[in-house]
Amino acid sequence: MRLKHFALLLLCLAASVWAQTNAPIATTLSEKEKQLEDLYADYWRTEYKIACGDDSLSSSPIQNHIRAVVSDDPFLADLKAAKFTDALLLRRRDLFLEEATYTKISNDPKLTTLVESITHEENNIRYQVDDKKFTRAELSNLVANSADRNLREQAWKARSQITTQNGDRIRQAIKLRNDLALRFTHTTFSIFMLRRKGVETQELFSWFEQLRSETEPEYQQLLQQMRRELHVDKIEPWDLEYYFSVLTNDFEPQHFLPEEGWAKTKQLASTLGYDLDKLPIEMRTADLSFAGAAYPILYGKEVKILANRYAGIRFYDRLLHATGHALHYSLMNEPSFLLRANYAEPFDEGMAQVFALMLYRPDVDTKLFGLTTAQAEVMAQRFRLKSLFDLRDTMADSLFEFEAYADPDQDMSALYNRIHAQYVGVEMHDVPVWAYNPMYGSDPIYLQSFVVAEIVARQIEHTLDKKFGPTWSHAAGEYLRARFYSRGASQNLSQIMQAGTGERLTAKHLVAQLRGIAESSSSGVKRKP
Repeated sequence: MRLKHFALLLLCLAASVWAQTNAPIATTLSEKEKQLEDLYADYWRTEYKIACGDDSLSSSPIQNHIRAVVSDDPFLADLKAAKFTDALLLRRRDLFLEEATYTKISNDPKLTTLVESITHEENNIRYQVDDKKFTRAELSNLVANSADRNLREQAWKARSQITTQNGDRIRQAIKLRNDLALRFTHTTFSIFMLRRKGVETQELFSWFEQLRSETEPEYQQLLQQMRRELHVDKIEPWDLEYYFSVLTNDFEPQHFLPEEGWAKTKQLASTLGYDLDKLPIEMRTADLSFAGAAYPILYGKEVKILANRYAGIRFYDRLLHATGHALHYSLMNEPSFLLRANYAEPFDEGMAQVFALMLYRPDVDTKLFGLTTAQAEVMAQRFRLKSLFDLRDTMADSLFEFEAYADPDQDMSALYNRIHAQYVGVEMHDVPVWAYNPMYGSDPIYLQSFVVAEIVARQIEHTLDKKFGPTWSHAAGEYLRARFYSRGASQNLSQIMQAGTGERLTAKHLVAQLRGIAESSSSGVKRKP
């Protein structure tokens, strides 16, 4: 009995020592999380206003405050040494340490100033085509919708104007990020960022190759179809996006009016049981240097959507994608700021894309947009074909970025054009259009997340179709909320997908859909008739 009492006494003493040593660290961690939550709310509000056109603002002072909060070296040392036993506390500790390293790189004052100059140029440039000037959205609409092939060519080549303005700045930013990553992580910037985003390099490149190789016959058929239906001998870069508008131009202008976009979006959300009027979501349109965004100002309390002034289906696609983000930020149900804000990036993009995919479901197109059954079939086929192109284009953009970080001194235009010619199958004519992608300056090593997001979204869509059939209702919406939209960083991407879909993350569902194959739960897969 004495030994038993002695052992119990030792346990009590150990618990007391743990409490005295670790409880103050846990308390400080919670306090710092609250500081970060407030600072990031200010940061996102400022970035939102800048994107809306307020050139007088800068988020640099806020980023300096964030850097100060997470760069508390004595606290970081205590946090690393703390012996936590609670799983969520351990997860928050790891996320804070990772956040500290990332912030030391991304919020470096010199880098912040450089990135702001890049973004300012992207926001303010007007692209010259003949004697007219165009915003980014207007230029993109020309390339995607103009029946005048010569005008499309001029508009596509005009993208090089931003490379003239920002090319050298982006190269400087790449070099600076590499230097900072080596200083703080002892590895390359791209490898550190991939791990932070929950993706391993080898797995990512394996998915890229699977998507490219297993859909190669379908993509070559698409290029042949483009040549035949556009009546051209050779497909040029300015033909690619335009072709997809041709497929739907007999009904797209009448059924996909931008001015009806938010009302239609609210109707679509309501079919899942989500009342956007009761969620803390605000939407507005603007001329943007990017496709559109949702700003997670305060998770569950304040979310803002900015939609670029695109036309037709593209406008709806990007608006629904941003709304998917907003749903994730509004329905997030995690117990601390780090667990709400530090989700795996491909998962967040996947949750945005799940909602965007509804735009191409036949029941949605007939009921919400008033298409005939034949038009809805055209819409679905258009989306499949465009996804074949979009994924290759995005993979090429991403691979270029990895190569650029590996050797920032190389000829960026030659590198970009070589990779795109290989993946997309068109000649780039030595035109330096590479800096037209705004992600290279402001959101480095992000593009691969769009590809992985498609894998995530198609796997979730497959799961919902098996459980709820082709028409999703409130039951499907509740399943999405409980298993996906409410999830943050308490679990990693693999754990969320395994729990929510019953299988590990796999590209097979995306490949099947790109190839036009209908999956069967009982007998593998079969091609659609």
